[in-house]
Amino acid sequence: MSSGVPSGLVDNEGKVDTNVKMTDLLYLLIHLPEMGTLIERIHSEKSPFSLICNLPADFRESPTVWQFHFLPLFDNEKSYMGTFFHAHEFLFLSPLDYVDGIQPYAVTTEKPNKLFTDKEWKVLFFTMHRFSSKEIARRLNIATSTTEHHIKSLYEKLNVHSAFELRTFGKSQGFDRYIPVNMLPRSCVNSVGGAV
Repeated sequence: MSSGVPSGLVDNEGKVDTNVKMTDLLYLLIHLPEMGTLIERIHSEKSPFSLICNLPADFRESPTVWQFHFLPLFDNEKSYMGTFFHAHEFLFLSPLDYVDGIQPYAVTTEKPNKLFTDKEWKVLFFTMHRFSSKEIARRLNIATSTTEHHIKSLYEKLNVHSAFELRTFGKSQGFDRYIPVNMLPRSCVNSVGGAV
């Protein structure tokens, strides 16, 4: 709790104790209608779970994608004592990144530049993760020809001639760290993988 890691504890009576960084994050979360559901879930399930949330920062910073972990604590008699929770920037690492020796990196929902339309950013997101035109079209619920038109537009704007060149250039510009905000779970309380 004294470290710089945002953390806190909810005891079995519902009393919340947090450090300063977590207090700031909770202040942003408290205004979300899903917060009541989250608190109920902590008290009823008493099982570990995680959630991913895109929280707006102050006016000087872009929103940050946070991952929260909730870990129930039990005494030797298996009586529930409370739930410890902490947060960190959501870190991502694909298997290919791991093979290439790249370290996990924080993702952002802020577009790296204004060069592309919203739809082009979505197509670029999937292209950076090696999806085919057909897979992208299915994910975005658009025609394959529309996807290919967007990919061609991306090539022209970046002066590249293949998906490999696009991914290489995109990595050098941090495009691989961008995730469209609507690709995150619909609500802040959607857990990642459900309760363990």
